[in-house]
Amino acid sequence: MGTMDRKEKVRQLRQEDIINAAEQVFFAKGFAGATMDDIAKEAQYSKRTIYVYFSSKDQLYDAVILRGYRILNRMYEAAFGDNTPANGLEKALRMGRTYLEFIERHPQYFEAIALYATRAEDLDSRDEWKAANYREGNIGADMLIDCIRQGIADGSIAPDLDPVDTAFVLYAQILGIGQILLKKEAYIAQTYRKNPSQLVEELFKLVVKGLKPEEG
Repeated sequence: MGTMDRKEKVRQLRQEDIINAAEQVFFAKGFAGATMDDIAKEAQYSKRTIYVYFSSKDQLYDAVILRGYRILNRMYEAAFGDNTPANGLEKALRMGRTYLEFIERHPQYFEAIALYATRAEDLDSRDEWKAANYREGNIGADMLIDCIRQGIADGSIAPDLDPVDTAFVLYAQILGIGQILLKKEAYIAQTYRKNPSQLVEELFKLVVKGLKPEEG
């Protein structure tokens, strides 16, 4: 291994150490409560070293979010392996259920992504981490749009629906139910005697009703 290769390896390892530390701090304190001092302490590096690799707390948060997107996209790939649904509607529903599984298995990554989804857009940013998040986030969005287009073509989804509009409405519904399940599960169970699985199934009933073509 040459000198440059060794330096790059060290750089990558330090960068990964810092992201690991940032993840621990963000997940424990939230984005607003975390500081670069906290992250430096967790990583056991000086704050000056942290700034060599990351320009801001926001950039570190983007690096953590990127991990979440990549986990989610791997789950999508696994969901569409050997047993791919026959029509576009079923594919869209499977994507929704996969996202809910992601929320259940990785709630802290979901909360990071949900916060990212409500932050001000910076489409012209040249920041490598933000650009990577747009690329990874677009994978799921494009998959869902394709599912809806296929559903319109195969007759499982109403032909008058716009694929892009519909995809983002569905995404907003999943984000919303995810937030409710994470933050209001006990309240809903105690007050309304409803459990998460009931709410999820009701959501999918409404989605199917809204997407399917009118009969007759």
